Amino acid sequence: MDKKSPIPAYYQLAAEIKKKIDDNIWPPGYCIPSERTLSEEYDLSRMTVRQGLSELVQKGILVREKGKGTFVCEKSIKQRDIMSFTEMMQSLGIDFSTEIIQFDKIEADEDDILPFEGEAFYKIQRLRVVKGTVIGQETVYMRCELLPDLKRSDLEGSLYKYLDEKGLPFYSSDASIQAVLMDETYYKVFRVTEQIPLLKIYSRNYSDEGELLFIEESVYRSDKYMLQVNISRREGYLK
Repeated sequence: MDKKSPIPAYYQLAAEIKKKIDDNIWPPGYCIPSERTLSEEYDLSRMTVRQGLSELVQKGILVREKGKGTFVCEKSIKQRDIMSFTEMMQSLGIDFSTEIIQFDKIEADEDDILPFEGEAFYKIQRLRVVKGTVIGQETVYMRCELLPDLKRSDLEGSLYKYLDEKGLPFYSSDASIQAVLMDETYYKVFRVTEQIPLLKIYSRNYSDEGELLFIEESVYRSDKYMLQVNISRREGYLK
């Protein structure tokens, strides 16, 4: 640590620890040295060390487990704007699997989420699994009249790619994002016994002609998955 630097010592320590993580010296799941050990190694006060670690905990780089220690977090999967889960995993070179847990035809009036009263929809539920961990549950409502021949096997890959192949390219999305609390259903879905942070995304997805293609309501583990949204101000929108 450069104690003559204008950069606070806790910040320097956080940067040093992050570099070890980025260089995979301390890989995901690694239990880092105790505050006392770090204090002695870097000749810093325990308070300074605690502050540096807290910075990394807040950023989701480290996680504290009571009675066990402080561990390096698994890196979050980052999705940028409109990209299918399959495309994203393939671009990152991450092995994953898809479990189709529901593929039914329902009437619009069977679910409050659906428009077009009297119209038939496919209800599709899929689990996204990475390294044996369920990181997301996706529920998609697709209009049957658009894809009358849709089969269960068609859902094992990218839904966006399938729509493209059928001449129904997905063009735009109106989406809302919110944090949700764990309940008994989510404990079962994500196959956990402890509290985990969850992110729910609801979207209506349209063709380039403005036709509704499908509605999606998905829940992801926000400790494993991050959605990045790029927002720009439209010309002339604010004056």
